[in-house]
Amino acid sequence: MSEIGEKLRSARIERGYTIDDLQKKTKIQKRYLAAIEEGKFDQLPGDFYVRAFVKQYADSVGLDSTALLEEYSNEIPRVQPEEVPVTPPKPKKETLWNNIRNHLPQIGILAAAIIIVCLVGFVMVRAHQQNSQQIPRTTQVKQAPAKTDKAKKKAQTKAKSQTSSKKKNAAAVQKKLSLKADSTQSDKFIAHNWQSVSNHVLKLNATTANAWITVSTNNQSQALWQGVINAQSSQSIDLPNDINEVQIKTGNAPATQVYINDEQLPVSEHQTGTVHTYTLTIKE
Repeated sequence: MSEIGEKLRSARIERGYTIDDLQKKTKIQKRYLAAIEEGKFDQLPGDFYVRAFVKQYADSVGLDSTALLEEYSNEIPRVQPEEVPVTPPKPKKETLWNNIRNHLPQIGILAAAIIIVCLVGFVMVRAHQQNSQQIPRTTQVKQAPAKTDKAKKKAQTKAKSQTSSKKKNAAAVQKKLSLKADSTQSDKFIAHNWQSVSNHVLKLNATTANAWITVSTNNQSQALWQGVINAQSSQSIDLPNDINEVQIKTGNAPATQVYINDEQLPVSEHQTGTVHTYTLTIKE
């Protein structure tokens, strides 16, 4: 057992936590927690998650995570920068003349088809005109009876009712989910018009690096979804309609994007640290 693992384990026992208790509190799988205590960092998903999980473990048992990471920096592997893939050169585009020359047979066939259609249409129009000239026309116009004042008022009332109904339906259609940041607390957000939308889909994107993420609802101890999203990948999760709150915990906040029904969670661009828990409260 390593020194940092022994220190974390002692702090956990002093708090009276079991490994299962700590798993519920941190949402980190207990096999990873046990590996941290035994100093077996190679059993964690990657170097980044070693620092993230150790920091979260320390905060949960009342230790200063920043000082702990600095003190045992030699034991904890450092995150290596990822290599940026080299974009292959784009193939040269063919010239317009080459494209036209390659498609000359198709162009000829299309032009011939258009000419034939125009000729057939012209012949049909001439034949219709000749038939129309041979048939005598008699026009008889019936005068509609004038509407009474009572009928006019009834028609106007019906038209107004239909216009009002259309306006109400248009206003209902225009409503969509609105996500706003809570001005009083960081990492807190508020959702409006939740009940006006029947289906809610949470989409999690990992941009430039992998991200470990846990999703839970209504302060549940059991996670709705938990896992690692690889860089340049995403994960979609269906959210229940009758919830009051959603918690999204990410181990790599700078590389995490959160969308609900294609509406992006307005996370501050000036946030610090890598581990964040975003809480979305449903207002209506």
